[in-house]
Amino acid sequence: MGPIENYCCQNKECVDGGKRGAGNVYFRGWSGKDKRIRMVYCRTCKKSFSQRKATPFERSRLPDEKVLSILDHLREGAGTRATGRLVHVCPNTVTRYAILAGNHAKALHDELVAFSPLTKEVQLDEKWSFVAKKEKNIDEDDPDDQDKGDRWDHVAIDAENRLVLAVIPGERTGENAEKIVQEVKTRTEGRPSLLITSDEYAPYGTAIEAVYAEEKPAPRKPGPGRPPKPLRVMPPGLCYATVCKRRRKGKVVEVTRKLVYGTMLLLACLLALSKVSRKVNTSIVERNNGTDRRQNGRKHRKTYGFSKDARAHDAMTYFVTYSYNFCWPVASLATKDHTGKKVPRTPAMSAALSDHVWSLRQWLSRPASPCLLN
Repeated sequence: MGPIENYCCQNKECVDGGKRGAGNVYFRGWSGKDKRIRMVYCRTCKKSFSQRKATPFERSRLPDEKVLSILDHLREGAGTRATGRLVHVCPNTVTRYAILAGNHAKALHDELVAFSPLTKEVQLDEKWSFVAKKEKNIDEDDPDDQDKGDRWDHVAIDAENRLVLAVIPGERTGENAEKIVQEVKTRTEGRPSLLITSDEYAPYGTAIEAVYAEEKPAPRKPGPGRPPKPLRVMPPGLCYATVCKRRRKGKVVEVTRKLVYGTMLLLACLLALSKVSRKVNTSIVERNNGTDRRQNGRKHRKTYGFSKDARAHDAMTYFVTYSYNFCWPVASLATKDHTGKKVPRTPAMSAALSDHVWSLRQWLSRPASPCLLN
């Protein structure tokens, strides 16, 4: 059980609903068969709720350790059926907890990473997977194939801190490209001084212009006629560049870099200030793609453990990706203390969003805000 500051009123209609550390909640009484679950009481709305409310443990009949074991196996790359065999539960139970953990992770991440103050360099990429069958085997006239086929994770990562700002699972479309760019703008509070890099996927350029460009009145020519349409101008501090890799027989033989928005002087300044990049690249997000594939068994290459349901697939994407930010120490982020001993750090610690490595139990036990849950 965490400190009372981790809890908030779960009543959406309460004035203090979703507020942590406001002093309106306190522990009062116990519940459960063995009276081992604390109850949380809100002074504002006079309602009480379980400490498990808005967590994957809510209304769970399994022991806490078994739930943790299920989700720990899933996060370490085990498949649904393999996890069921190892933990001795039904595969449907594994899927149910995966969906609960995914919804919880998305809501928790939207609260904890609502704003990333240290983000200066963002890399964008898309990662391919599929649900039930590959796109070439989809029957457009079959309603059962509507949510099956190729599934792409549009990922935005803070390159310096390895922090995943957001992930948008779905089809590889311009609409989802715009959604991930909008997430970047929201989580950086629209800061104009930003370096964004991606591959040569064209919709990113269109999406960045749609999200970041500002309308300014165009100069009007003397004489009669309609006033000209306003001009769309990019912020002066924003820089967007792409990397194009040409391959031959599976090997990269040529790398072409292109500046799309910004100036060469601005790009040179941003690269000089970067802690990880000396040239335009997408190596950090590509490395994160490999980590995510290892941690999420549904995305392994050439596996029988692929997803059969889109809802469970997206939930596992949220759970693995967002718990990585707070629970997964990254070797390249480790520092040394005054004695020379290595101090592990997670992306959230590097981005000044946390002061310690979260355990999986701590992550799953923190109630999500009621305003952010689906």
